[in-house]
Amino acid sequence: MSKELIAESDQPKRTIFGTLVAVVVALFCVVYMLNPTAGFFEFIPDSIPVIGNVDEGLIMLLFLACLKYLGIDIPLGKSSRNAPPKQ
Repeated sequence: MSKELIAESDQPKRTIFGTLVAVVVALFCVVYMLNPTAGFFEFIPDSIPVIGNVDEGLIMLLFLACLKYLGIDIPLGKSSRNAPPKQ
């Protein structure tokens, strides 16, 4: 097998249905995050101490996962600019 076939097989298979679900969920996440407190819907009320903002954190993780599925990878860790190239 050539390197191109191996690299291509490592890519996750994306379907039209999966892409559609990811776009819909990402849009839901954006609406949820822009929703002011006491808005139309909220999973955990923000007035509850400590865990009141957990739902926003989980929605943001879900949003980042949708972006990654759609091919938009946002690096959240250390910068890889100075890292040696992968072989």
